[in-house]
Amino acid sequence: MVIEESHSGISFIVPVYNEAGAIVDTLERLHKTLKATGRPFEIIAVDDGSSDESGALAEGCNGVRVVRHPVNSGYGRTLKTGILGARYDWIAIADADGTYPIEELDSLIERMDQGFDMVVGCRQNVLKLDRPLKRMFRRTFIGVLSFLLNQRIEDPNSGFRIFKRDLAMEYFPFLCDAFSFTTSLTVFAFGSGYRFVSYVPITYEVRTGDSKVRHVRDSMRTAQLIVQGITYSNPVKFFLMLAVAFLGGVAVPAGILSLVDVTWANYFFVTGVTVSVLVGMGVMCDTIRIAITRASRIDGDQKPLAQALPEERD
Repeated sequence: MVIEESHSGISFIVPVYNEAGAIVDTLERLHKTLKATGRPFEIIAVDDGSSDESGALAEGCNGVRVVRHPVNSGYGRTLKTGILGARYDWIAIADADGTYPIEELDSLIERMDQGFDMVVGCRQNVLKLDRPLKRMFRRTFIGVLSFLLNQRIEDPNSGFRIFKRDLAMEYFPFLCDAFSFTTSLTVFAFGSGYRFVSYVPITYEVRTGDSKVRHVRDSMRTAQLIVQGITYSNPVKFFLMLAVAFLGGVAVPAGILSLVDVTWANYFFVTGVTVSVLVGMGVMCDTIRIAITRASRIDGDQKPLAQALPEERD
């Protein structure tokens, strides 16, 4: 059954951090594209403590509401600020660096009108733009994520997408404050088992300016968020995987070493057991902590942020 939501308004959030070279062009293209849709819309540019004139340039663009962070807080937290202050039920996002084909927004909107909870612009050429090592890691990451979620994941961290606001609010405290926000949103959307996600092919362009991604740090955070997402949506699967890893990496080798009378090595495997148990307990406790506190954190933060956003100019 097709769900008609043709009159849904769109809150388009653009995270901005030192993007003076591309911000004006991005916002002007975005305003023209959104106006052509004939739908209610707003553009929220969240300046994440830029040290250049990005914020001032954004304020000079027609139809753009600018919110400023006093210090750099991270990509995900910037999007969260925009989501909490958004007026409309559909949230759209795109980077300010000129990499995404904003003019193809209609393709994502059409898919949302069919009843999807999230539509992602799938970058068809991103692997070609990657360096060989990064290409290998990206393919491995997508394969592992698809296996863990038991879903076909095509582009988990694309920054050009539309999603329903209630999807983000449902998992709000779990969503990453840093670069991995989009990945964590993908994990929870697929992991929930009742959200509908679709991909629309797009072409990815070379960015204007320098990348803000720190691969080692952000990769570790992404791994943590994936574990949290699996634990929250399917804890049995997570602990089953932990048990299998324990059996293959600890119990079996320890048994073999005992048979050949190399008992001293078992101390290392005892340490492995202890670490595995502590990791499992830590993940579960952290997931429970976030789940218990999420309602109070959302209710306490949403009102002041929404009131802080100025009215849109004509």
